[in-house]
Amino acid sequence: MFSSSRPALVIIDVQQAIDHFDSGYRNNPDAEKVIAKILGQWRDADLPIAHVRHASKFTESPYHPGSPYFEFKADAIPEQREKVFTKSENCAFIGTELDNWLVDQGVTEVVICGVLTNNSVDATVRVAAGLGYDVYVPAEATAAFPLNRLDGKYVAAEDVHWIFLSNLDGEYCRVCSADKLLSSVS
Repeated sequence: MFSSSRPALVIIDVQQAIDHFDSGYRNNPDAEKVIAKILGQWRDADLPIAHVRHASKFTESPYHPGSPYFEFKADAIPEQREKVFTKSENCAFIGTELDNWLVDQGVTEVVICGVLTNNSVDATVRVAAGLGYDVYVPAEATAAFPLNRLDGKYVAAEDVHWIFLSNLDGEYCRVCSADKLLSSVS
Protein backbone atom coordinates (compact mmCIF):
# COMPACT_ATOMS: atom_id res chain seq x y z
CA MET A 1 0.00 0.00 0.00
CA PHE A 2 2.76 2.46 0.93
CA SER A 3 5.61 3.31 -1.40
CA SER A 4 7.87 4.59 1.39
CA SER A 5 9.14 2.95 4.55
CA ARG A 6 8.14 5.82 6.89
CA PRO A 7 4.52 6.87 6.50
CA ALA A 8 3.46 9.24 9.28
CA LEU A 9 0.26 9.01 11.27
CA VAL A 10 -1.50 12.34 11.87
CA ILE A 11 -4.33 12.21 14.42
CA ILE A 12 -6.56 15.27 14.41
CA ASP A 13 -8.64 16.73 17.27
CA VAL A 14 -9.27 13.54 19.23
CA GLN A 15 -10.01 15.54 22.35
CA GLN A 16 -12.65 15.21 25.03
CA ALA A 17 -14.31 18.34 23.61
CA ILE A 18 -15.78 16.45 20.64
CA ASP A 19 -18.21 14.65 22.96
CA HIS A 20 -19.86 17.99 23.76
CA PHE A 21 -21.02 18.33 20.19
CA ASP A 22 -22.39 14.80 19.90
CA SER A 23 -26.16 14.63 19.90
CA GLY A 24 -26.04 10.85 19.62
CA TYR A 25 -26.26 10.87 15.85
CA ARG A 26 -22.57 10.76 15.02
CA ASN A 27 -21.49 8.05 12.63
CA ASN A 28 -18.57 5.73 13.42
CA PRO A 29 -19.07 5.78 17.20
CA ASP A 30 -16.04 3.46 17.49
CA ALA A 31 -13.71 5.72 15.48
CA GLU A 32 -11.56 6.42 18.55
CA LYS A 33 -11.11 2.68 19.14
CA VAL A 34 -10.04 2.24 15.52
CA ILE A 35 -7.65 5.19 15.88
CA ALA A 36 -6.22 3.59 19.03
CA LYS A 37 -5.60 0.36 17.11
CA ILE A 38 -3.83 2.22 14.29
CA LEU A 39 -1.86 4.25 16.83
CA GLY A 40 -0.73 1.05 18.57
CA GLN A 41 0.50 -0.44 15.32
CA TRP A 42 2.37 2.78 14.40
CA ARG A 43 4.01 2.72 17.82
CA ASP A 44 4.98 -0.94 17.44
CA ALA A 45 6.51 -0.20 14.02
CA ASP A 46 8.32 2.88 15.39
CA LEU A 47 6.84 5.13 12.69
CA PRO A 48 6.36 8.92 12.97
CA ILE A 49 3.26 10.01 14.89
CA ALA A 50 1.79 13.50 15.15
CA HIS A 51 -1.11 14.44 17.40
CA VAL A 52 -2.93 17.63 16.47
CA ARG A 53 -5.22 19.34 18.96
CA HIS A 54 -7.54 22.24 18.36
CA ALA A 55 -7.24 25.31 20.58
CA SER A 56 -10.33 27.41 19.99
CA LYS A 57 -10.04 31.17 20.18
CA PHE A 58 -13.48 31.29 21.82
CA THR A 59 -13.42 30.99 25.62
CA GLU A 60 -16.83 29.29 25.77
CA SER A 61 -15.75 26.47 23.44
CA PRO A 62 -14.94 23.04 24.93
CA TYR A 63 -11.90 23.19 22.61
CA HIS A 64 -10.56 26.31 24.34
CA PRO A 65 -7.23 25.62 26.15
CA GLY A 66 -8.85 26.72 29.44
CA SER A 67 -11.65 24.19 29.10
CA PRO A 68 -11.53 20.98 31.17
CA TYR A 69 -12.36 19.14 27.89
CA PHE A 70 -9.32 20.41 25.97
CA GLU A 71 -7.28 17.27 26.78
CA PHE A 72 -6.86 14.31 24.45
CA LYS A 73 -9.27 11.41 24.74
CA ALA A 74 -7.95 8.29 26.49
CA ASP A 75 -7.71 6.41 23.16
CA ALA A 76 -5.22 8.90 21.73
CA ILE A 77 -3.01 10.22 24.52
CA PRO A 78 0.40 11.07 23.08
CA GLU A 79 3.49 9.33 24.37
CA GLN A 80 6.69 11.23 25.15
CA ARG A 81 8.36 10.51 21.80
CA GLU A 82 5.32 11.59 19.75
CA LYS A 83 4.96 15.11 18.42
CA VAL A 84 2.04 17.33 19.47
CA PHE A 85 0.90 20.30 17.40
CA THR A 86 -1.68 22.82 18.53
CA LYS A 87 -3.77 24.58 15.91
CA SER A 88 -6.41 27.29 16.09
CA GLU A 89 -7.70 26.89 12.52
CA ASN A 90 -9.42 23.93 10.87
CA CYS A 91 -6.31 22.77 8.97
CA ALA A 92 -3.48 21.12 10.90
CA PHE A 93 -0.90 22.84 8.68
CA ILE A 94 -2.06 26.43 9.31
CA GLY A 95 -0.09 28.12 12.07
CA THR A 96 1.81 24.96 13.06
CA GLU A 97 5.15 23.39 12.25
CA LEU A 98 3.56 20.14 11.03
CA ASP A 99 4.89 20.44 7.47
CA ASN A 100 8.44 21.23 8.66
CA TRP A 101 8.34 18.30 11.08
CA LEU A 102 7.15 15.89 8.37
CA VAL A 103 9.90 17.10 6.03
CA ASP A 104 12.50 16.71 8.81
CA GLN A 105 11.25 13.15 9.36
CA GLY A 106 11.67 12.34 5.66
CA VAL A 107 7.93 11.69 5.33
CA THR A 108 6.28 11.64 1.90
CA GLU A 109 3.12 9.71 2.89
CA VAL A 110 0.66 10.53 5.65
CA VAL A 111 -2.28 8.73 7.16
CA ILE A 112 -4.83 11.23 8.43
CA CYS A 113 -7.55 10.30 10.89
CA GLY A 114 -9.60 11.97 13.61
CA VAL A 115 -12.56 14.32 13.73
CA LEU A 116 -14.44 15.64 11.97
CA THR A 117 -14.52 14.15 8.46
CA ASN A 118 -16.13 17.28 7.03
CA ASN A 119 -14.09 19.81 8.96
CA SER A 120 -10.48 19.47 10.13
CA VAL A 121 -9.88 16.11 8.44
CA ASP A 122 -11.13 17.45 5.09
CA ALA A 123 -9.15 20.71 5.37
CA THR A 124 -5.95 18.92 6.41
CA VAL A 125 -6.20 16.27 3.68
CA ARG A 126 -6.62 18.93 1.00
CA VAL A 127 -3.62 20.96 2.17
CA ALA A 128 -1.46 17.84 2.65
CA ALA A 129 -2.16 16.81 -0.93
CA GLY A 130 -1.42 20.35 -2.11
CA LEU A 131 1.92 20.21 -0.32
CA GLY A 132 2.79 17.04 -2.23
CA TYR A 133 2.13 14.32 0.34
CA ASP A 134 0.50 11.03 -0.61
CA VAL A 135 -2.46 10.91 1.76
CA TYR A 136 -4.45 7.96 3.09
CA VAL A 137 -7.65 8.19 5.12
CA PRO A 138 -8.98 5.06 6.86
CA ALA A 139 -12.76 5.49 6.61
CA GLU A 140 -13.51 3.94 10.01
CA ALA A 141 -11.02 6.23 11.79
CA THR A 142 -12.90 9.46 11.23
CA ALA A 143 -16.45 10.56 11.96
CA ALA A 144 -19.06 13.19 11.16
CA PHE A 145 -22.17 14.71 12.67
CA PRO A 146 -25.42 15.31 10.80
CA LEU A 147 -25.92 18.64 9.07
CA ASN A 148 -28.89 20.85 8.43
CA ARG A 149 -28.51 22.18 4.92
CA LEU A 150 -29.14 25.85 4.16
CA ASP A 151 -32.26 24.84 2.23
CA GLY A 152 -33.67 23.27 5.40
CA LYS A 153 -33.04 19.65 4.49
CA TYR A 154 -31.33 17.27 6.93
CA VAL A 155 -28.28 15.18 6.01
CA ALA A 156 -27.52 12.17 8.21
CA ALA A 157 -24.02 11.84 9.67
CA GLU A 158 -23.28 8.72 7.64
CA ASP A 159 -24.13 10.60 4.44
CA VAL A 160 -22.03 13.62 5.44
CA HIS A 161 -19.12 11.28 6.16
CA TRP A 162 -19.31 9.42 2.85
CA ILE A 163 -19.99 12.50 0.72
CA PHE A 164 -16.84 14.16 2.03
CA LEU A 165 -14.71 11.01 1.75
CA SER A 166 -16.04 10.36 -1.75
CA ASN A 167 -15.16 13.91 -2.74
CA LEU A 168 -11.60 13.57 -1.38
CA ASP A 169 -10.85 10.09 -2.76
CA GLY A 170 -8.80 9.96 -5.91
CA GLU A 171 -7.88 13.63 -6.14
CA TYR A 172 -6.67 14.45 -2.63
CA CYS A 173 -6.22 11.08 -0.95
CA ARG A 174 -6.88 7.38 -1.03
CA VAL A 175 -9.72 6.37 1.22
CA CYS A 176 -9.07 2.87 2.54
CA SER A 177 -10.27 0.50 5.21
CA ALA A 178 -8.51 0.44 8.55
CA ASP A 179 -7.88 -3.29 8.07
CA LYS A 180 -6.11 -2.73 4.75
CA LEU A 181 -4.05 0.03 6.32
CA LEU A 182 -3.10 -2.12 9.32
CA SER A 183 -2.15 -5.07 7.12
CA SER A 184 0.35 -2.90 5.25
CA VAL A 185 2.27 -1.78 8.36
CA SER A 186 4.75 -4.13 9.99
